[in-house]
Amino acid sequence: MTNMTEFSIGDLFTLERIPIEVDQTATYSQIGIRSFGNGIFHREPCLGSELSKIKYFEIRPDRLVVSNIMAWEGAIAVTTEAERGFVGSARFLAYRKIGDVDLRYLNYYFQSRGGKVLIRSVSTGTVTRNQTVSPKNFERAKVFLPSAAEQRRIANLLDMAMGRISRLSQLKKESSALVRQHADSLFSSVVEQRPLSIALNESNDFVAVSPEKTYRTAGILNRGRGLFHRPVISGNETKYPRYNQLKSRQFVYSKLFGWEGSLAVVPADFHGIHVSHEFPTFNIDEKVADVSYMTHLARWDGLHHRLKDQGSGMGSRRQRVNVSRLLATQVPLPSLPEQRRIAERLTLAQEVTEASSRQVAEVKTLREGLLDAAFSGRL
Repeated sequence: MTNMTEFSIGDLFTLERIPIEVDQTATYSQIGIRSFGNGIFHREPCLGSELSKIKYFEIRPDRLVVSNIMAWEGAIAVTTEAERGFVGSARFLAYRKIGDVDLRYLNYYFQSRGGKVLIRSVSTGTVTRNQTVSPKNFERAKVFLPSAAEQRRIANLLDMAMGRISRLSQLKKESSALVRQHADSLFSSVVEQRPLSIALNESNDFVAVSPEKTYRTAGILNRGRGLFHRPVISGNETKYPRYNQLKSRQFVYSKLFGWEGSLAVVPADFHGIHVSHEFPTFNIDEKVADVSYMTHLARWDGLHHRLKDQGSGMGSRRQRVNVSRLLATQVPLPSLPEQRRIAERLTLAQEVTEASSRQVAEVKTLREGLLDAAFSGRL
C-alpha cells in the first residue's frame, strides 16, 4: 500500500472516561464485546445494586472500544447509535477520535494479523489469559495509515464482505435450530414409547492396557454432538488398567455425562478407537431398531432431558447414569418402516446443516484472507 503515514494511536484518539454515579435503584444496560471481531452485544438490563463494585462509565456512539483483558483475542469494536445510553465497566477503554481516521478501518486493522501483533505488544502479562492492554502503551503504539479517502474505501468494502459473512453465520445458527425443532417434532409425534433395553444389548470389548503400546482414544461431546478424537496416549501415561474398544454401529454413552447428552452411535471412522470403562457400549438389535434412527435419537434434546432424571449422586456434576437406568429410559420407538422414514428425513436435514457448517469454516478462512489483503495493499 502506497502513501502511508505513520501515526501514534494517541495522535488519533483520546481516552474518554465519563464516570457515572450508580443509583442502586436505577436500571442500567451494559455492553459486552465478543472476541474475534464479532462486535458488541447488549447484556440484560439490571439494577444498580446488581452491578459489580468496579467503576462504570457512559458509552457513546462512534467510539473505538477496547476490552483491556480480551483485546488480544479481537475484542475490539466500534459503537453505534444502538449503544447510546449504555454503560461499560472500567474494563472497556472507549476512545474518541481526534485525528483524520476512519474508526472502522482501524478496527478492522486490529483484527488482522499485524493488528493482533500490535495489541499483544502493548499488553502486560506473561500468560495468554493475563494479557491486559496498557492504555499508555496502546496510545504510544505506531500505526501506518493511508489517506482518509482510502481508509473509507477499504472500510466500505470490508463492511460489505463482513456483513455477508455474518449473515451466513446467522443462517447457519437458524438452520441448526430448525433441524432441532424438526427432530423434536418427529420424535414427539411417535406414540410408541419403549425402554432402550428393547433395542440395546450391552457389549463391551475390554482390552488390557500395555505400557509399551500407544492407544487412540476418544470422548463424547455433550448435547448429542458426537464422538471426538483425543490425543494418542501411551499405555504408561494412563491411569486406566483397561480400555473399552469401540466398534462401528454400536451405541455408546458416558456414565458421568449421559445426563448432559453425551451419547452417540459409533461412526465408521471411530471403529477400533479406545475409551475408558466409563463409556459402556451396546450392540443395536437391528430387528428392533434402525441404526440411523438411533443415531438421530442420540442427538435428540428430548432424550437428553429424560436422562437428567436418571442420574444418581449429589450435585449436578455427580449425576452418573448407570447402565440399568439408561436401559430403563423410555424412548420413542415405532415400527422399523416408520423409524427409517423419520431417519431419512433427519439425515437429509443434518446433511444440509453440515454443509452450512463447512461453508462457515471456509468463510472464516476467507475473512482472515480479506483482512490480510486489505492491509497489504491487495484490496
